[in-house]
Amino acid sequence: MKDLNEKTDNKNFLARYLASAPVALALIRAMECRLMDHIPFANPILDMGCGDGLFASILFKGKTYIDCAIDRDETEVDHSYKKGVYRDIKIAEAEDLPFDDESFRYVLANDLFAHIKTPRVALNEAWRVLRPDGYLCFTVPTLVPRFHLNVFTDFISGAASQNLISLFNHNIKSYFRLNSMLKLQQWTKLLKESGFRVVHHRKYASLSAICIQMITSFYLYRGSIYKKAIGRYIPFPEIHEKIITPITSWVLKSFYDDDSYDGENYLILAKKID
Repeated sequence: MKDLNEKTDNKNFLARYLASAPVALALIRAMECRLMDHIPFANPILDMGCGDGLFASILFKGKTYIDCAIDRDETEVDHSYKKGVYRDIKIAEAEDLPFDDESFRYVLANDLFAHIKTPRVALNEAWRVLRPDGYLCFTVPTLVPRFHLNVFTDFISGAASQNLISLFNHNIKSYFRLNSMLKLQQWTKLLKESGFRVVHHRKYASLSAICIQMITSFYLYRGSIYKKAIGRYIPFPEIHEKIITPITSWVLKSFYDDDSYDGENYLILAKKID
């Protein structure tokens, strides 16, 4: 297996993500693409919680296709089909996968399990559909939402009104919908109980990067409106890519490059064991 601690990025994931998504999504997702690019995914692959398919379309571009994907949101599934990276997509819950036992060699679940109220059930399902010696690759945040809020509100309290802070708090709680915020030891325990062994884990996303994500989350509302109306976050992608993307890439490069080993999120690779 490749060196999974490698940090090189020859594919410019940050600029590619910024061309299609707001900063609040692009910065952290680009880091995840960079890390997962060193994982030797092998078909057949399942993407649990594929969303609109943007993450997979950027990560797997020029590499391979993904055999199957699931998401609970019918609208997101419709967007995913248009990305052209999946052979099949089903509307389904992660806790009840519509696939036979031992169907996949890899299961990908990017930023999914923290949003599920019963991650143990979803882990059991991932184990069920994986072949013997198959791998589950997923990412999770490790900070509780309250800590995120305290960091940011302390930062802006001297310059912002209480109304602005209240709006920010509502924004984060309603948009990110984090239900299962666990530490690495807790995820390791859950994985072991579900029949997995952790073979690699890696922290990423410095506290500074997380604060940037929180600050720019205001723009997710605007991007979400565009996405509902026209199916994408960016209304004029060609102009955005030529003018806005180079500027935001330059501004965010130091945060992107500071991919701290003491970061606030985890990439976990776990192997199915008998």
